[in-house]
Amino acid sequence: MRVETSRKPVNSVADETLITPSESFPSAPKYERFHDRGCSAWRRKFSLFYKELFIESQDSETREMIGIFTNGDDGKRQLLVHHYILLVICIVIVAIVTLSITLTVRLKHPKPNVVLIVADDMGYNDIGYYNQHNDIRTPVLDSLSQEGMRLDRYYALAVCTPARAALFTGRYPFRYGMQGARPLLSGVKTGLPESENQILPQVMKEAGYRTYMVGKWHLGFSKWTYLPIKRGFDYFYGMYGGYSDYFTHQTVENRTLKVFDLHEHTKNEDGTIKIPTEADKASLINETFNVYSELLFTEKAMNIIEKHDGKDPLFLTVCYMNPHAPLEVLDEYLARVPQHVDNEIRRNFSALMSSLDYGVEGIVSALKMKGMYEETIIIFTGDNGGAVQGPVTSHSLGGTNYPYRGGKWTNWEGGVRVPAFIVGPGIPKNVSSNALFHITDWLPTLAKIVNVKPKKELDGVDQTDLLLHSGSSARSDIILELDPMVHQAAIVKGNYKLIVGPAGSKPYNDIYEPLNGSAVFYKGMYTKQYKEFSDAVTQLQHQYEEASSKSDYNINDMNNVGEFSATVVSLYNLNHDPSESHDLFTDTGRFRNIARELYDVLKEKAENEMVKLILYGQSGGKYKDSTHSFEEIQLGSGETMNKWYPWLDANKK
Repeated sequence: MRVETSRKPVNSVADETLITPSESFPSAPKYERFHDRGCSAWRRKFSLFYKELFIESQDSETREMIGIFTNGDDGKRQLLVHHYILLVICIVIVAIVTLSITLTVRLKHPKPNVVLIVADDMGYNDIGYYNQHNDIRTPVLDSLSQEGMRLDRYYALAVCTPARAALFTGRYPFRYGMQGARPLLSGVKTGLPESENQILPQVMKEAGYRTYMVGKWHLGFSKWTYLPIKRGFDYFYGMYGGYSDYFTHQTVENRTLKVFDLHEHTKNEDGTIKIPTEADKASLINETFNVYSELLFTEKAMNIIEKHDGKDPLFLTVCYMNPHAPLEVLDEYLARVPQHVDNEIRRNFSALMSSLDYGVEGIVSALKMKGMYEETIIIFTGDNGGAVQGPVTSHSLGGTNYPYRGGKWTNWEGGVRVPAFIVGPGIPKNVSSNALFHITDWLPTLAKIVNVKPKKELDGVDQTDLLLHSGSSARSDIILELDPMVHQAAIVKGNYKLIVGPAGSKPYNDIYEPLNGSAVFYKGMYTKQYKEFSDAVTQLQHQYEEASSKSDYNINDMNNVGEFSATVVSLYNLNHDPSESHDLFTDTGRFRNIARELYDVLKEKAENEMVKLILYGQSGGKYKDSTHSFEEIQLGSGETMNKWYPWLDANKK
């Protein structure tokens, strides 16, 4: 599958033909459980066999045999009895062997395989089955979602690092200091705290699974103990940081330094990490340079499935970078974008979604070819809302979250409400659920399915009743944010949503309306509005850096997040006003009481459960609280040989 690839030309011819999912792969075999119908089925088979042989058969030889039994040649009768006894014994032996094989295959793993697929910066309007402007085509994801349950009221977090932390821990990030619209910058000396020692791969490992991760980690790598290979995964292939070039796999830090960020980690037989040699690193660079990252990740995931020996159930996490910036695409994916999409930024973004769709098709086809599809749970989720305008870096972005307000970095619905679905054994097919679901719910839900009882207090809830029986949601509220550093908080309870402090900077506050069959997010892309956004992001990062240098603010004071007043608090009824355009908060009356109730929930969490923020801002060429510069923590030489690697505990592997 691996092919050399090149960057797409600026102008590419689009094919209006709708791409349909491949139907050339065979379905996986289905096996019946013995205790459900095995015994009665075999009794029926023996009864029918006897009836056909001894009663309904009309041929002369059979009638002669029946006559022997009824009219009697004792010698022949005895011989036939012996023959039939031998025949019955043989049939019973064959039946026992057949049942044994069936039971071995079907019940080898009473626990299903689990494949978790994460998309990066995919907006609500950026997947085919929600897209209202016919500028995104994801036929594989659309078709696959119909094989299970779409989660139409599914929430993540506003930015990638906190979202991934919540996904893996099953806990709100404010419990371990990683909340806020702050992605972890590559090279800083922190990561997901080691005290979070019951994350999803560790739960699956406890349940007897083989655990693999492919793709984007983004939860720290300054120490070996932060890496996925030390957090429950048996194998890791992917990137440490938040984003990189899709072809060179270099991440740009400090605006100038280019560092190769693609790694492969395995374990020795004794469970220790197999440390790559310099030759291994050079080989990885040579093999992957100028090969498109989605193809690399898909190929690796397919190889893992193909080589899985079946002795233990499989847990495979695939975190694609698609459709995160930079918007770099291949010609074959551009050809799938509808011709009427003439904005280059949106065309490239749409092509990145086609690339993601192709990758998911490869994973599904590998499961089917291996005969694992029917016994595999597939979870697909976004990490945060689409980045509607840029740049956060020097790149322009291209997502949309229509009909919701805002986007990535914000607590508006467009920043935290994302597409998600689940497919697998026991999951009802072609169902759309509007039940409340949060990204933290996957850990306790999967723990229940694989029969592991979490030991740590979780914020996620077990949603198996919803997923297996189309029941109601097991949760009534979600805390979306609690960040004292920049004075933001948000909570959803029932149909109501309370936002404390600014939900986001312009233009992320905007509500994007359709225009001529497309989205007006194109408007003002390089105008004053764009400049305002760039300035706002710069100002926000300065706020974080300034706050990072302080340690005297009281984290247990809700007033540090925002006081309860009309100038700070906003209330919305999401059922009647999903685009959050009508603030219901008033100084008196029923809505004030609702707002006060939700505010008090946030206040209680802030005072009793929020811990001090992990501060990982950076300043200049040095990292906060570190004497290491960019140049000091890289390995190798030459533009393509610079490589991120753990540097704080090189002797503690």
